[in-house]
Formats: sequence, C-alpha cells, structure tokens
Amino acid sequence: MADDAPKLAFLFPGQGSQKVGMAEPLAAADGARIETALAAADAASGLPIARLVAEGPIEELTRTDVAQPALFTVALAVADVARELGLQPGYVAGHSLGEYTAAVAAGALDRDAGLALVCRRGRLMAASQDERPGAMAAIMGLPAEQVAELCGQASEAGLVAPANVNSPRQIVASGEEAGVERLIELATAAGARRAMRLNVGAAFHSALLEPTQQRMAETMASLDFRDPDPPLVANASGDIVRTADAVRDALITQIASPVLWLDGVRTLRAAGVTTFLELGPGRVLSGLVRQIDPDAEYANADSREALEAFAEAHPQFL
Repeated sequence: MADDAPKLAFLFPGQGSQKVGMAEPLAAADGARIETALAAADAASGLPIARLVAEGPIEELTRTDVAQPALFTVALAVADVARELGLQPGYVAGHSLGEYTAAVAAGALDRDAGLALVCRRGRLMAASQDERPGAMAAIMGLPAEQVAELCGQASEAGLVAPANVNSPRQIVASGEEAGVERLIELATAAGARRAMRLNVGAAFHSALLEPTQQRMAETMASLDFRDPDPPLVANASGDIVRTADAVRDALITQIASPVLWLDGVRTLRAAGVTTFLELGPGRVLSGLVRQIDPDAEYANADSREALEAFAEAHPQFL
C-alpha cells in the first residue's frame, strides 16, 4: 500500500459493547473458530466465558472480569477472519480494553499472552472496585475544556477528572464518588445536554487505578513484545506508536490515564486513514468516528458475511 494511498484502520471496542449472543454472527460461518477461542478464554480466566457470551445473563457478562476476556476473544476472532479475507489495515486502535486487542491483532504480543494479560487486567480492575470504590459519569454537550474545569471545581468534594475524551462533546469523568456526584450537579447547571452516572463501581482511567497500573506493569515487564505491524494509535497520548517498548508503555499508561479517543481519531485521519472498520460487537466506536469527523467513512463487522461485503465494496484495502 503506497504511503499516500487511502488507508484503513481496524478499531476494537471496549467494555460497554458486550451483549449476550455476541459471538453468534461469527459462529454462523466460523463456528469452530469461535468455539475454540472461547474455550481458550474459559481456560485462561477460570470463568464460564463461553456460556455467559451465549446465554448470559447480561449482569454476569457485564462483570469486568468477564467482559474483558469475552470482548477481547470475540473481536480478535473477527479480526482473524478480516485478515484471512485479505483486508490490510494501515493502523489499528482500540478503546481501553480494545487497545489490548489491537496490540495482539498487530502482532505486538502473542494471543495467548494477550489473553492472559486481559484476564489479569479484568481481575485487577474488578478487585479495585472493592479496594477503592469510585464512580464514573458521562457528560454530553459540553466541550472537553469546560468539563475539565468543572472537574477541578468538583474535586473539592472528591477527586474527579476526565477519563474518556470520546468526541468533541462526549466526555466521561472518573474519580471518587462524592466528586463525581458534584460534577453531575455542576455540569447540569452549566447546561450539559446530559450528565449521568454510569453503571460501574470503579473509577477506571483515573488516579485511583494507579495500584492496578503498577501491578500490570510488573506483569508486562516479563512479556515479549514486538514492533506492531501495522502501527497502533495509543489511548493515553493519541499518538502513533511503532515499537515494542512504546506498545508496552501505552498498555501500562492507559490504565490510570484518560483515553484520548478524539485525539486518536484525528491522528489517524491526519495519517491518511479514510475508512474505519470496527471489529466485534456493537457500533460505539463507529458512532464516535461519525461525531468526530463526519467526512470519514466508517463501518462495523461482526461476521464473515459482513466482512465479505465490506471487502467487496473496498477492494483498495485488499
């Protein structure tokens, strides 16, 4: 693919995209593949991932220690089919957990090591909900700079800061419960279109997760990382990373740092990406791309059929 040619980016979803039955579209034509992959997730996690993906209940599937290996497994299996069909991304990116999926999809980490790492991440994050409870809130309709200012004011009640800068006017904040509740009050008074608490019990992507980040850093120190091919756009910086050490640092740093999804999409557009393909369940990331840059092309795929249709319509990416 020439450097100046239009480029494709693979996007991988994070927590929130999970749903009961999310492997069924892929299983229609690739049943053995996804069955094997989910069995590996069962073994690595010690949890009934395959059953919960197929049958639920959604309350169990949404548990942090379940949702992370489940989403990683399903999305990576879809990416395998995309590659088999000849789709060649110029870059990869993922939202939060999805950045780990992206790293494995780009060959920066072996899939078995990646699966074990995601299982540990899920367990540690779930434990953080008991060790140091926190909260998160979505603020819609206010610019990032104003939300950051309101977070500073709300932190008089309890530490709170932006955690996901998802689009120009969709910001998620994270921190101590009292600070998050105060932020919701301040954002509502400031004219936010919506300010709502999210159904999580921990302050993901905030300073409260620093103990988890340190434990994950210790785990990753012994893993064999490689240069990603294609390059990866990091959550914590919004920049392109091209080396093994940079991928490792990105996966560590993002745990207690904001996800700068807005910056990442803009970086990809500046690098020549014209088309974004979200792989796995849901359309969350496709929707954010649309909000960030309506001129970009976006699609999502969770089955061989959908991938074949995309490939047929986009021969330039084969």
